Amino acid sequence: MKIREIVQTTPKFRVLSEDEIERIYFDALGIIESDGALVKSQKALDLFAGSEAAVTGESLVRIPAVLVERALREHPGKIALAGRTGERSVRLQKDELAFGAGPVFPQKNGTLGGTACEQVRNAALLADYLTGIDFIAGHLKTGTGKNDSWDLKCVSALLEGSCKPLLLGVSGRKELQTLWEMMCVVSGGKKEFQLGPLFACYCGIDSPLTLSETEAEKILFCAEHKIPCVCASNAVSGVTAPESIPGTLVLTLAETMLVSVLSYLQNPGMPLIRGGVTTAAGLSGDAPAFSAPQLGLSAAANTDVSKWLGLAMFSPAGITDSESIDQDAGTDWVSGLYYAFLSGADLIYGSGLIRGGTGFCPDSLVVCDEIIRMIGQIGKGISTEEEYLATGLIAEVGPGGEYLTQDHTLEHWQEWFRPELVDRAVYQNWAEAGKKTMAVRAAEKREKILKEYAPEPFDPKLAEELRALADARQKEG
Repeated sequence: MKIREIVQTTPKFRVLSEDEIERIYFDALGIIESDGALVKSQKALDLFAGSEAAVTGESLVRIPAVLVERALREHPGKIALAGRTGERSVRLQKDELAFGAGPVFPQKNGTLGGTACEQVRNAALLADYLTGIDFIAGHLKTGTGKNDSWDLKCVSALLEGSCKPLLLGVSGRKELQTLWEMMCVVSGGKKEFQLGPLFACYCGIDSPLTLSETEAEKILFCAEHKIPCVCASNAVSGVTAPESIPGTLVLTLAETMLVSVLSYLQNPGMPLIRGGVTTAAGLSGDAPAFSAPQLGLSAAANTDVSKWLGLAMFSPAGITDSESIDQDAGTDWVSGLYYAFLSGADLIYGSGLIRGGTGFCPDSLVVCDEIIRMIGQIGKGISTEEEYLATGLIAEVGPGGEYLTQDHTLEHWQEWFRPELVDRAVYQNWAEAGKKTMAVRAAEKREKILKEYAPEPFDPKLAEELRALADARQKEG
């Protein structure tokens, strides 16, 4: 009998010690309790005023530690997201993580062609085929962002193209309500949606410590209907947050506390996912730098804090500041995805984004999928079960023997990762095959998938009903 023997080990890393996390947590409590946050929503202010929190001036809210800790305990420790077939394929819990595509949104002169909805459907179809991709992010639109080419009809296109769960952003509460109603139709009712949510809602906090009316109302709606909510801080070091990573960790945690208490006062138990882009500023001075090592480090540290709190973590990776598939992009993708995996972040989004997250490139999604599958091979760890140690086989073959014709080789060779895009050929063979670059190989694979692959059919009547709901919302304004 084997006692406490580790038979499989997956590599991981941790940035913060327990003492460091407690220091950050204590300081964040002090910030939200003593200095407070600006809340621009009267509905939210009324809820805070009716609690132990103090509301002073026009919109400053200070929250006592006891209320913060009570609220944090109410969030579920496990969150599941389902696809349109009902399969709960994304499970945010200990030692499970999910990689996501996008956000996918229409691009002018893009490679997916057609109308905005056709482009979104084709992107979803591509992500549905790629086995390394677990969920799809639509455009993460917030109350302070605009994208005229995106509307709720594109949600139907996402569902037509893929059976995978969704991460979606909307511009306001009315749009969120329509989106929720659409998803309840697909799920088969409100209770069925709550048991297996088809999407998580992206809500943004304006760092430092400011919650707009629009985002507050979205959080309140998510709490009321138990919609999983991604609470994303938009902290850029030296611009909207302290220049130091520890200072940014304190700030963003205080922002999470604000959202946690607000959702608790509305309806305890909202599924909450921490996250956001916490990094240095890019060359423009205000936009985040996705290629900066600070992004991976701060995201991993935030993941440590989230695990300590028992909350899921939303982390960006698979995003490049480059304009195209090149060496710079490859460095960004590999380092970002690998460190997000090592940190144990639960929901890892961004594969397919280029130009600092402002453009979606389907070919880069194809490359990221291969990187993710490589990482998955590492994630399997190494088993020390007798079958894998193969001591009996080693003794049987003996010195000077061969393993090529052994049954053990036949049984295990398929467990090794074999790339579809990475070319391991010697130079001569590569040259004779046309000297195809990674960009060319990715484009060829993308074209083949879109030409040959068909997702599980989506009921046309259901799709029409969803488009009708979207049209009705658009006419209302």
